Formats: sequence, structure tokens, C-alpha cells
Amino acid sequence: MIAVYRRDGQQFSREVIGQEDIAEDVVWIDLFEPGQDEIAKVEAVIGASIPSRAEMMEIEISSRLYRDDAAEVMNIPIIHGLHSDTPSFAPITFMLAAGRLVTIRYTDPASFRIFAARLCHDPLLVGIEDSDKPLPGTAYALSGIGEAHIAENLLIGILETVVDRIADLLETISVDLDKIASDIFSSSARKKPIGTEDFKRILQRIGAAGDLASRARETLAIFDRLVPFLQLILEERDKSAANLRRRLKIVARDVRSLNDFCSFLSNKTTFLLDTTVGMISIEQNGIIKIFSVASVAFLPPTLIASIYGMNFRLMPELDWSFGYPMAIVMMVMSALLPTLYFRSKGWF
Repeated sequence: MIAVYRRDGQQFSREVIGQEDIAEDVVWIDLFEPGQDEIAKVEAVIGASIPSRAEMMEIEISSRLYRDDAAEVMNIPIIHGLHSDTPSFAPITFMLAAGRLVTIRYTDPASFRIFAARLCHDPLLVGIEDSDKPLPGTAYALSGIGEAHIAENLLIGILETVVDRIADLLETISVDLDKIASDIFSSSARKKPIGTEDFKRILQRIGAAGDLASRARETLAIFDRLVPFLQLILEERDKSAANLRRRLKIVARDVRSLNDFCSFLSNKTTFLLDTTVGMISIEQNGIIKIFSVASVAFLPPTLIASIYGMNFRLMPELDWSFGYPMAIVMMVMSALLPTLYFRSKGWF
């Protein structure tokens, strides 16, 4: 599917095209799960080659951020499906070519839907501007948009939305880890201790949170390389685009702060994992202690029963009328005394 975005004065509009050609006034071409015919059509318009799906998944930084004679290409891994049971991780390609922004994606992250809706509703909400004279407040004059920088504005706007979504993800992970910590540390105050299945669920929750945090950190690592790459592009194209560079600096600061927060979440995940494993060890030690005490308590009665079960001829106790009750009492007392001793020591 090819979705195109046009600019008409101060407004943007979205249109899904089929067999018709891509108009000259299109400023953003969004390819979603494109076929070969759609890729060929866009390549003919922008005069550059679109990376294949396999190329989008390359991990080398030289394959993720590069430029050729016709376009600048950026392959960025983005987390999507955060509100589903199975969040996924997939690359999205951004291209600056022929004065347009081109995006290629095989997933539908919420950041794209949010940005597209805001762009068509009110471009000021996503900071689409190119004027060095900001109006009072946080928004800028849309009439100052320059045609030479509209693609860069759109790209930075999408990146800002992606960073916001990553921040929301990290906040969600932090809240979940706080709940896990509460479940772990409040277990000691419960009358009924945490069972094996509860520990399994806690470990699964910790693992899921740690996996999401590590994936978010990978995306932020790419942003660390992406921002200088874009700054270099802006410097070469137009050194007067001060507002764009300001926005990139803000993105860079946000990425650094989120990286620090990712480190905090990583340490917290490790701490909770160690704590959970320690709690499991304590529960296991408690069970082993009970068996150890039981084995020690029943060892003397077993010894007494073994002695009187040897059936030697010269055993005077066998002829006593009170021999059997005496043996029973001895076995009970030999089991009871160690049990009371261990109880007084608080061993169980």
C-alpha cells in the first residue's frame, strides 16, 4: 500500500493511491507492506533504490545509516504492539530523496498513526515549521515552512513521536517493575507464602520487562548515531535551518536521558531477578530444613526399634511385662526431645 501526504497551504492531507501516478506536490510517501510494483513505482519517482526487507534488518551501522548520490537512508528498529500480549521489534526505513520523505515499513507502530493523525489535524502539534521566529508559546508559525526543509521537518516530527513512545514504554516498564517489587517484598507479611507458580509468573514478568527495556535501549543506541547523521545532513544542505537543529538537539537530550533511565531499569531488573532467585532459595532451604529436622528427630526411635528388632536370645527386656510399653515411650521421648530442642532454637 502506498499512502501519500500532500501539503495544501497550511494543511496536510493523506491519500491512498493505486495505479495512479504520484503527484509532484507529494511531500511524504509512506510504503506499508509494499509489493514489488509499488517499490518500483516509488523508486522511479525519487530516483533512488529502496532497501529490501533483508537489507533493512542488517545490524551493521554502515547498513543502517548511509547515503548515496540520490538519497539518505536510515534503518531504525522500532518496537510496536506494546498493548498486545506479544510486543515485536521491526526495522523501519526513512529516506530523504528528491525533496520528499519516504518511509518503508512492514509493521504498523502506533507512533506512525499518532503522527499522521496529528499532522492532518493540526501540523503545529507535531512541530512542522521552518521559521527562525517562533510565536509566543510552544508552537511555531506554519506559514514559515520552507519547501526545502519540509521532508526534514516531517522526519524529525516522526522521530520525536517515536522517542515519546519509547518514553511511554519505559514508564510502563518502570510501573510494572514497581508492582513486581511490591509483590516480592510483601510476600513475607502474608500468612500464605508465595508458591512455585507465583514465582514462575514473577520471573516471567521480570524477563518480559527486561527484554522490552533492552530492545528500547537498542533503538536508543541507533538514535545516538542517527542524530549526528541528520545534523551533518542539515549542515551540508542549509546552515541557516536553526529550528531544525534545535529540535534535533532536544531529541538528542531526550535520547540521553532515556538511555540513563534504561540503565536504571536494567539495574532494577537485575536486582529484582536476584531478589526473586534469593526468595526461591530461601523457600527451598525452608523445605530442606523441615526434612532435615524430621530425619534427625526420627533417627533415635529408629535406632531403638532396630535394637529390639534384632531378636537375640539374651535380651532381658523381651521377657519384661512392661518391655513393649517401655520401648514405645522411649521412641516417643527420643523423637519429642530433639523436636522441642529444634523448636526452641527457631529452626522450624
